[in-house]
Amino acid sequence: MKKFLVGVLTIAIIVLFLWMQVNVFNYIKLFGIVPNIGIILIIFISMCAGKNIGAVSGMLYGVLFDSAFEGSFGFYTLVFGLLGYLVGFLKGNLALDNQFSLFIIVTASTFIIEIINLLFLFIKNSYFDVDFIYVLKVIILEIVYNIFLTFILYKPLMLLGDIINRSRRAYYEL
Repeated sequence: MKKFLVGVLTIAIIVLFLWMQVNVFNYIKLFGIVPNIGIILIIFISMCAGKNIGAVSGMLYGVLFDSAFEGSFGFYTLVFGLLGYLVGFLKGNLALDNQFSLFIIVTASTFIIEIINLLFLFIKNSYFDVDFIYVLKVIILEIVYNIFLTFILYKPLMLLGDIINRSRRAYYEL
């Protein structure tokens, strides 16, 4: 029962983060840049719960994200699902307590997701008329914004991680 409640709490937090992405952060732009707080959430969930739950959480967030925004449905489902799965591999190797390693993961994930997004737009539109310096500036600003939000969201997400880890231990101790 405890594991079920933790699952419901995790889903509620995923929905809350998507709501914040759509209704709050879309209007709090920093130099015209919108952060992607889903990256931060999926990284935390994956590092606390592992690759399988991270992948499922990433896919759920991705489906909701794809539903909320226009574009090719399924793209963010795949991207966030892969993010959750790949970061879940780091669960045993890196601790969430080390903020520096967390910032590195957020930086790398944001950079990779934005490059994949850019490549997808190139393939989808079959032309590539992009100013690379501008794109690099946008990606760097989004990375800085995501790192700043990681710092702000660190304590609440650590609490979520604690709840997930306690429920997993309780489940395995039965």
